Amino acid sequence: MDQNYYFIDGSALLAQVRTLWKKEPLFNWRRLNPLEFIRYLAYSLTELGSTSYKRAVFYFPSGERDLETYLLMQASIVPGIVRDVHFKYCGEKLDRSASYEAWLETVPPQWKDRCIKSEKGVDIEMCCDALRLASLGKMDRLFLLTNDRDFIPLCKTLKDFGVNVSLIHLSKFTNPNKLLVEECDSYDLLPHSYLETVFEKLVTLPEASLELQTMPGVTNVLPGESMDSPAPPEIEMVPTEENI
Repeated sequence: MDQNYYFIDGSALLAQVRTLWKKEPLFNWRRLNPLEFIRYLAYSLTELGSTSYKRAVFYFPSGERDLETYLLMQASIVPGIVRDVHFKYCGEKLDRSASYEAWLETVPPQWKDRCIKSEKGVDIEMCCDALRLASLGKMDRLFLLTNDRDFIPLCKTLKDFGVNVSLIHLSKFTNPNKLLVEECDSYDLLPHSYLETVFEKLVTLPEASLELQTMPGVTNVLPGESMDSPAPPEIEMVPTEENI
């Protein structure tokens, strides 16, 4: 039985959501549903064994304040919502000004990793978890969402343990780090047709409301209609026995 894991670099995911907002106005200010994101990733990469996984882990720095802005977080106490998905808070969030964040968005991708990071300790936690599982022979493939070349040594070491590393990104609008891609066994995106499904729906506004948005002083109105994608078949997950 395959022992596959999804490790999601939370800061990288939020950055990719922001990039999508800028490039695709249809998604502007619509939050990503992380549970649906994993579900549709698993459905779209079946040739890599994506549907058979032990756990998906989202790593966020302790004190991250932007989760509710970019992610549609689900209540974990509701029965039947969470399926082998864990949100792990570790390391720490470093304080940065809004003006610095705005400037950082203008930095070309090849230079961003030279800028001061907004967190510390999260990448170490991800590496420790992955290496522990690999050293125990409990990981076959790691689906890794990040764009940080600091993970290149991890990718090399995991492959030495016989683990396949699959790099994944949210959309085509994120320029992948070439060196990181070269160290992974595969590189894939969530199919564009699924983006509409994994982000919260646009509210269909009545005609009166559509007229209201054109009035001076009225802001933050997002007109549009939802475009429903067909739901994937139910995916049977592998029961989880060990904790990360």
